[in-house]
Amino acid sequence: MINKKEIKKEYKNQKHPAGLYAVKNKLDNKMFIGTSINLPAKIRGITFELEMGSHTYDKLANNYKQLGKENFEIFILDQIEVKDETDRELRAELETLEAMWIEKLKSEGVTFYNKK
Repeated sequence: MINKKEIKKEYKNQKHPAGLYAVKNKLDNKMFIGTSINLPAKIRGITFELEMGSHTYDKLANNYKQLGKENFEIFILDQIEVKDETDRELRAELETLEAMWIEKLKSEGVTFYNKK
């Protein structure tokens, strides 16, 4: 018999890749970037949202719908090694990493859907 509580507990105790993800408009090099403590789940979620036309950032969702998914790329931008950090510690580390990437990408002329 399948023990649902055990399966759920095992899933929650798994270490998932954490890091930064990006949605890139291939036509104008504009990007949406974000962080997650569970990158695979976040990328699946973002992909689903965009395909359904319901993303938090309307401009991104509208561009995705108008230009077509073939003109967008969704990918992992950077990962960090997850050890025994708490979620709070991971999020703080990800914020720092995100700020570094934003500066690097801005210096390369990238514009963002979600960053000023």
